[in-house]
Amino acid sequence: MKKIVLCGGGTGGHIFPNIAISEILKKEGCDLYYIGVIGKPEETIADENGIDFYGYEFSGFPRKLQKELLLWPINLLKAISKAKLYLKHFKPDIIFGTGGYSSAPVFIAAKRLKVPYIIHNLDKRLGLANKFCANGASALTLGFDTEEVHKSSESLVTGNPIRKSFLEITKTNKSDLYKEFKLDPGKKTIFVIGGSQGANAINEVILELLKELVMNNNIQVIHQTGEFTHEVFSKRIPAAVMESMAYVASPFFENPEKCYHLADLIISRSGAMTTTEVTIMGKPAIFIPFPYAGNHQEANIMHLIDSGGAILIKQKGLRSKELLNTILALINNPAKLEEMSKITKSFAKPNATEDIANLILSKIGQESNNKENLTGVI
Repeated sequence: MKKIVLCGGGTGGHIFPNIAISEILKKEGCDLYYIGVIGKPEETIADENGIDFYGYEFSGFPRKLQKELLLWPINLLKAISKAKLYLKHFKPDIIFGTGGYSSAPVFIAAKRLKVPYIIHNLDKRLGLANKFCANGASALTLGFDTEEVHKSSESLVTGNPIRKSFLEITKTNKSDLYKEFKLDPGKKTIFVIGGSQGANAINEVILELLKELVMNNNIQVIHQTGEFTHEVFSKRIPAAVMESMAYVASPFFENPEKCYHLADLIISRSGAMTTTEVTIMGKPAIFIPFPYAGNHQEANIMHLIDSGGAILIKQKGLRSKELLNTILALINNPAKLEEMSKITKSFAKPNATEDIANLILSKIGQESNNKENLTGVI
């Protein structure tokens, strides 16, 4: 029985690619384990998908000079020790991780124990943990083509893993989904996404526009508000909008592919997985990238912007009137929407999940692994 450890977390964008990969690995009869940070989304999502979760206490590298910065190296060593203990207990054949701070202790432990590991980089730019741990990885798979590849790693541009449900949703009759969401098939539909945690800047500007969109322009809106802001935000929705039956809001949609399938236009941040979903679904988009964290979100979408498949509005210049004019110019121009859809679809890599799963399986047995020396008890 092949044993595989998955890691990567903090946000849904790092976790769901692992879940997509796990769907194939389970069918191949693999035993799967998920290692991540206790109390973070990876713990819940792994459990919901039938993957045994093992955790440690850890946090991302502090970007400011503060007390946590002094304690961080100690916490890292503790997390590495815990990860080593888990690996000695599982004796995995290989490790696959999608990056994020929660994966760093696992990668470092794997390197020290000489357990093969594959790193997948979701964004256009290499994440800090991935960049640090790439030297020694069996392979580095890439969601986007990038020049920031560590020379000693085998690198392969695969695209990002995506759940099978995204590839199969087009088989679903839209009329059934309109009924499920209680929406009108005769109206144009916008899907607003701020990522799994939401985006205040996008939420606020959409709030300003809701009445105009819904009441005056025959548009309906599906809105993922984010876990952190939904309760407060939902209380501020105008009563007329709620009564119009043209607005559906949720902190998080468990099956976002349904929302994409109904949408004529996407308004979103441009995290790696949202960008991947837009291309897989072939949807025109207005992207409002998260402007911090090295501005990596803007880098994710420049190929779509430059080719005409999407429109970029920077958060610094985000104004409700500008966004409204952009929305109406697109939503009232079906030919333009169709053209943009074809462009975004042309960048899709629908075989990414299968290609990466096959790579993981092919590496088992090829890589030197001192499993006989891995001994430990949890």
